[in-house]
Amino acid sequence: MKRRRVVRVAVVLLLAVAGLAIGLDPDRRALGWARGEPFFQGRAASAWRRELRQSDEAGAAEAFNTLVAGKAEAVPVCARVLRTAPEPEARWRAADALGKIGKEAAPAGPDLVDALSDDDPLVRRVAARAIGELAPDVPGAIPALVAMFPDVEAIRAVARFGPAGDEAVPALVALFRHDDPTVRWQAVRAVGKIGRPAAVPELIQLTGSDPDPLVREHAAEAMGDIGPAAAAGVPALVKALHDPVARVRRDAVRSLGQIGPAATAALADVRAATEDPDPDVKAAATRAARLIDPAGGPK
Repeated sequence: MKRRRVVRVAVVLLLAVAGLAIGLDPDRRALGWARGEPFFQGRAASAWRRELRQSDEAGAAEAFNTLVAGKAEAVPVCARVLRTAPEPEARWRAADALGKIGKEAAPAGPDLVDALSDDDPLVRRVAARAIGELAPDVPGAIPALVAMFPDVEAIRAVARFGPAGDEAVPALVALFRHDDPTVRWQAVRAVGKIGRPAAVPELIQLTGSDPDPLVREHAAEAMGDIGPAAAAGVPALVKALHDPVARVRRDAVRSLGQIGPAATAALADVRAATEDPDPDVKAAATRAARLIDPAGGPK
């Protein structure tokens, strides 16, 4: 009985000493050193985790901004918090800081890829957005992002990889039939940024038949992003010059210009579009005519 009492007293004393140590060492220098944590501005990663997870939004924002301003020096701390913090608030803020730091956060790419399978959906989305900021220098990210589809942040991140995201194209094309028009137009836009000519037949179909004007607009834009290799889409783009939505007409004529001399058959229609009632369409048609026929331009 006496021994139990002694043990309890010892435990209480140890807890008290630990609490006092933390109080006297808010930067967690001793604990951080013992755990092998990275440091930034003399503070261990666990101290930064405490700041990022706090309910005081102003305090959390101040810590976040300090880490972002630290750039490469703060990356190891952010990566550690992202890997080990039990609180999702700390993890997603750490991921967001890495994205805001940008290319200098490339060493944390593997940690961001791992975060795409985090239990918390906000952490996954913020990690996907951060990967987009680091693209294309994030090995192994594309399969993990595709696994998140139809998440829009994942689709946007894949688009940031450009041609390096080519392996995602089949999964993106499959999203062209998604019920959500936002998913469709984001997938269409991503295919254009990646620049896959093999997707042109599907883009032609969407440009002429999708019920959502944003999808038609971005399908037309995607063919322009692909460029001369999308010449098969010229007839569909000409037809889109009569779309009731001005933004669709603008992107259609702009894409004809990006296709360039390969769109010569559409030159008369492009010149006619210089009389479009919408000023943006008129301006885009004038530029497109010059790109298709540099010698002649609009007449």
